[in-house]
Amino acid sequence: MRTSKHRHLEQEEVVVAAVGVAFDLGLHAVTVPAVAARIGVAERSVTAAWPDVETLVATTFSRIVAAELAEVKRQVLANPSPVQQLEVLLETLAEPVRADVDSVWLESWSLGRRNPLLGEAVRTEEGAWHAFVAAVIRRGVKTGDHPDVDVDQVASHLLAVIDGVNAYSLVGYRTDIDRLRLLHAVARTHLGTTFGEEPASLTVV
Repeated sequence: MRTSKHRHLEQEEVVVAAVGVAFDLGLHAVTVPAVAARIGVAERSVTAAWPDVETLVATTFSRIVAAELAEVKRQVLANPSPVQQLEVLLETLAEPVRADVDSVWLESWSLGRRNPLLGEAVRTEEGAWHAFVAAVIRRGVKTGDHPDVDVDQVASHLLAVIDGVNAYSLVGYRTDIDRLRLLHAVARTHLGTTFGEEPASLTVV
C-alpha cells in the first residue's frame, strides 16, 4: 500500500482540489481526507494549509459560484439592449449544463445552516446575484424598455424562481423548456416583457 507523503501546499492548490471534489462528489464531500486523496498527499499537508475545514468549504463554494456569475455577466452584457440581456440571462440560467453548479448551490443552503462561514458566503453570493439581476432590470427601466417598477422586488422574485427551477432541474422535475417558460412568465408579469415566440428548445452554447 502506497503511503501519501507530507509536503507543503499553497492554499490555492488546496482550493483547486476542493473545487474538483465539490463538482465530482458534492460540496458535502469537501473534507480533509477527500482533498488530500485528490492531491495525493498526507492529510496533514491539507490541514497545514487550511486548518479550518469549514473555512475551506466556504471558500470552495465562493470560488465556484463567483466564477459562474462572472461567466454569466460576460454572456449577458455582450448584448446591447436590456431586453436582450434579460432574455439571455434567463436562457443561460435555464441551461441543463449548469447542473453541477446548481447542485453546489442547493447543498450550500442546507450545509450553511450548520456552517456559519458557509452561510455567510451564501448570503454574500446571493447578494452579488441580486445586484446583477437588479442592474439589468434597472437599465431597462432607465431606457424605457421596462416599466417603472420596484427593481429590488422584481430581482428578488426572479431569483427565487430561478433558484426553484434550478432545484427542479436536479431531479428532472418538469422539462428544461417548462422551466424557461416559467421564468419568462415571471418577467412578463412584472415587466410586461415578451421575448418573441415561446421557447421550443434551449440552445446551449
